[in-house]
Formats: sequence, structure tokens, C-alpha cells
Amino acid sequence: MKVAAKAVGAAVLAVIAAAAAMEWTGWPGLAPWLAARAGRGLDMDGGSRLHLLLGPRLEATRLRVTGSHGESLADAQGLLLRWQWRDIWAWRSGAPLRLRLVQADALTLNWQRDAAGRTAWPVQPSGERQEPAELPRIDHLVVRHGTAHLDDAPLLLAGDARFATQADGRWTATLQGRLRDQQLALKAEAGAGLALFAPAEAGLPPVQLSAELTQRNGRLSFDGTAASLLDARALDGQLRVRGNSLADIGRPFGITLPNTPPLELSGRLQHALGVWQLGGAKARIGQSQLGGDFAFDTRPTPSRRPLLSGLLRGGPLRLADLGPAFGTDTPPSRPGRVLPDRPWDLPSLRMMDARVAVALSQLDLGTAHLAPLAPVNASLVLEDGVLSLQGFNAGIAGGEASGSARLDTRPSPPQWQIGLGVRGMAVEQWLKFQAPSLAHDPLTGRLRADLDVHSRGRSLAELLGGLNGLVRLQLDKGSISHLLTEAAGLDLAQGLGLLLRGDHKLQLNCARLDGSFKAGVLRPRSAVLDNRDSRIDIDGRVSLADETLDLRVVARPKDFSPLTLRSPVRVQGRLGEPRVALEGRALGGKAIAAIALGALTPPAALLAFVDPGENLPPVSCDGPDAGPATVAPASAASYPAARHKPAGRPRTAP
Repeated sequence: MKVAAKAVGAAVLAVIAAAAAMEWTGWPGLAPWLAARAGRGLDMDGGSRLHLLLGPRLEATRLRVTGSHGESLADAQGLLLRWQWRDIWAWRSGAPLRLRLVQADALTLNWQRDAAGRTAWPVQPSGERQEPAELPRIDHLVVRHGTAHLDDAPLLLAGDARFATQADGRWTATLQGRLRDQQLALKAEAGAGLALFAPAEAGLPPVQLSAELTQRNGRLSFDGTAASLLDARALDGQLRVRGNSLADIGRPFGITLPNTPPLELSGRLQHALGVWQLGGAKARIGQSQLGGDFAFDTRPTPSRRPLLSGLLRGGPLRLADLGPAFGTDTPPSRPGRVLPDRPWDLPSLRMMDARVAVALSQLDLGTAHLAPLAPVNASLVLEDGVLSLQGFNAGIAGGEASGSARLDTRPSPPQWQIGLGVRGMAVEQWLKFQAPSLAHDPLTGRLRADLDVHSRGRSLAELLGGLNGLVRLQLDKGSISHLLTEAAGLDLAQGLGLLLRGDHKLQLNCARLDGSFKAGVLRPRSAVLDNRDSRIDIDGRVSLADETLDLRVVARPKDFSPLTLRSPVRVQGRLGEPRVALEGRALGGKAIAAIALGALTPPAALLAFVDPGENLPPVSCDGPDAGPATVAPASAASYPAARHKPAGRPRTAP
């Protein structure tokens, strides 16, 4: 019995010793035999060694991987692979394949995945290559000389890469290819031990990383630290961007940004667990100066798209620098038109959500004749393809503008709703223009305005051409150039006198417009400008649908004039080329009268152009500040006598 026990013990010791010896020598011949039996397209040289205990690893002088059709997927020389058995068990349970170390003297890769995630690589536990596969996780990649051809449809990445690990441990890589259909070139350099694609539980320490991404229309550079390259894990460093447009910069990363003029941007870029953050951003876009702090959460869920959030601040923001986003940088495609008709990229708004607060010191309207808005505050909300401008509030020439807008991209064509109100705006501060013959600030007063419209359209021309809704304008406590008033009434005698004596301003009794849009056509229900000298009424239409206008301006003087044409003025034609003419019917009547009187005696012909004026009561714009104004004739008694001028007998305007 003792002899048998000793024999068994000796046999066990012999087996253990033999196993230890085989483990020590790497189980010669086992790795090539297993590779051949696995049926996964693996081929190893006979000198390959496989260690299964205490740090499992594979050492192969050469390893080749081929696809099911015999195509070459990998060719490695001087290869060392390390893993842990718990990673293998997790892989067999459905987790991505994880390797702790991939080291090679030379490595050539051909990595491809189709849109469904299927690859010819044998990375599925079942060996079934028709099943979707995830990218393998590699904690450490050390390759003296390596090349790779990439064509990964799920990542929207295709290109050719070269990478190498230097003798001092530095890691370098270059990539030429396309990301999200954008041409790019990548150069990266990192400290020793940078992972290629590592899971969060790896806990790898960040190492120094410098990278430069060059596009056809821009360049991004990064200098900081990261724990892995492809998934930018634990990324933290300074970002610098130069490009022709924000849209071009964001497109490779799946971020929907507006088209802009050329820009420069810098800030601190961080990334962890699928959340990108850009802090302390400073940007120059065209002539606009902006800054802010932003976060982009790329973690998708069944009920949520990637989310951009943050605060946009700074200023001034020039409206002209937003022109490319609205197509105003491109001439209209239709001859004779002025409204931009380039379609906007609205479908891209459904790829992400956004919540961005806006706090600008100034919004420059892009012309020296209009004062900027300052300050400007609002919130931009993009959710499920619906873009909303909420809580818009801006200072405007001593007054305030407020409102909201909504764009719903889900229907076709997209739906727009716009509401805007202005209170207390000093027109003379907002409109900055001077004419040599006119009084200083020829038009003054506090503007009240209300705009409530809706439309459908894919371009600015379609949007404006389909407007429906109300518009109301009223000028309180205002004044207007006397010379402008006489010019509207074609009063030659008084106009000449003002040119010789100098212009002055007349107080306005009422100045208001109450109109509505229908299918892009604005028609005033009432439009009047009244002072002690004249009453001016405007009627007609302005069509943004076909970009034409047909307006009739009728001036009704209240005072005597020895020489006036007293004819309505017609403004007609296209928006880009309006024509101004006198109404022939009224002017023709005066001409006939002048001819008849001149037949009696030539000086009498001038009597046809004498206008005694009308005894018109002043017009009052009554209405609460919060609502639209109303026009109501005021009684003569309520009008201060000191403001009356001598008037002739009442007449009916032509």
C-alpha cells in the first residue's frame, strides 16, 4: 500500500514537473496545433510559445490571420500577447475581447466592419463572423513598426495608418483618411504605454499626448494627457482650432454646428465616460468675439440623443457672421431676387439635442445705420428636431426687445413661429442716418412694435414668402423732418423755402402701422403719419413671396401752398429695384386745369397748382402700452390752437 502511494505521488510529481517544464518552455508545438484546430484563420510558426499559467501569454515569431475567403487580416512578427483568463471568460460571455498587451516588432493590419458591425476577424467567441462585433480592447500597444488599413462603417472611419513605438517608449501615429465623410489627417505622439482602446475598468494612468487633426477646411491641435487614444479616455488638455466654418469643425465628430466665417478657437478640452467638456473657450468667428463653457454628452439611450449644453457669452456678435448659417452669403439662384434661397441643413438638427444659454454684451446688426442690441440674453433649446429660441431679451436704443421663435423640422416643409415685441425704443438712437438738407435726427420717437407670424419653409426666401400673421408699429412722442413732410406732399414752394431757411422738426400726432401678412404678402389695414402740417396715408401691398411691392402714398396738406403738385406717389416694382412715380390720374387733372387756365391768360396756369390745404383734425394713436395702438380722429377742440396753421376751405383729397 505504501509502495502504491509512493508510486502515485511520484507520478503526480512527475506530471507536475513535466507540466512545469512544458510551461517553462512554452508548450512547444501546442500553439500552432491549437491555431490550426481552431478554424479561425490563425497560422503560427512552429517556434511559437504558449504560457497558460501565472501571466498567460503567447510568444510567436510570426502570426498570420486570414479571413474566410483567404484575405490577409494581420501579419505580425516578433509578437507578444498578454491576457488574463477572466478577460477570456468575460469575452465568451459576450464582452469585447480584451488584451492586456500587444507587442510586435512589425505588424500589418487590415480591419474592416460593415454597417451591421460584422467583420472577417475571428473576434466572436462562437467564431461566427456574420455576427456584429465590437472593437477589441487593447490596454498597451507596443509596435516597433506598424501599418493598418481601416474601413469601419460603425465608426464612420476609413483610412491608412502608420504607428511606431520608439526605443525610449514614445508612441507615434499618423492617419490619412476620412471620418464621417470628411477628409482628415491625424498626427499623434504620446508617452510610453498609451492604450489604443481601453475599458473604463482598466484604470490606466493618463500619459502625455499631443495630436493634430488636419481637415481640408481646418486644423485641430491638442496638447495634454489621455489614457487611451481611440476613445479619448481621461482626455484633458488644451485644444486649439482653426477652420473655415464651425460646421466643418463639428461634422467629423457628429456635432451639429452652424455655418460661419473662418474662426479661431481655444479652450480646455476634457473627456470622460462619453462626456466631452470645453471650458474657458475663447473664439473669434469672423469679426465676432465669443466665449463660453460647453458639455457634449454622447452617451446614447433609447429615449435620448447626444446632448449639447452650456453657456455662450462674450460679444460683440456680428449678425453678418451668422449669415452663412442662413444662406445669406450666397446670391439667390433666381434672377432678379434678393432674398436668399439656399436650403438650410435642417435634417442635421435631428441628430442631437441642445440646451445652450446665451448672454452677449452686444449683437451688431452689421450696418453703421443701425445701433447694436446690447445686452442680449436668450436660451436655445433643441429637442427631438424642434429648435426653440426662448426668453429672448435685448436692450435696443434705450428700449427693450423680447420674444421667442420655434422651428419644427419634423413636418415637411418645416414649420416656423416667431413672436417679437419692442417697447420704448428711441428711433433716433437706433436709426443712424443724416442728410445734409434734413434736420438732425429727422425722425424721433419711442417705438412700440408687435410681430406675431408663422410660416413654412426650408430657406429664408421660403420662410418670408409664406408668412402669415400680424404686425403692428407705433411711434410715441415723436417728430419728423418738416422737409420730409413737404416732400411727401410734393409741396414745391414750402420745400424750397425750407431748403433756403433750413429744416426743422414737426411733432407727430400719430405714426402707426397696423397690418397683416397672408401667404407672404403684407397689407396695411391702416398706416398713417400725422402732424400739424400734413396727414400721410399709405396703402397697398409688399409681397415677400414674389418680391414685389405696390404702395400708394397719399399726403393731405393742412396748410396753404402756392405751388404743389398734390399727387399720390406710387412705389412699385421689385424689392431690389423699386420704382417711384407720381400717380398720373391726379397729376393729369392738374395739367388739364393748368392748360385751361393758361388759355385765358398764361399766369393763370399757376392757379392749378395752388393748394389751400384741408381743415383736417389731428389723428390720435390711443391704446395701452401693452397692446396695439388704435387710430381715432380727435376733435378740433382737443388740438392745441397754437399748433394750427392757417387753413383754407375743406377739400377732399384726390
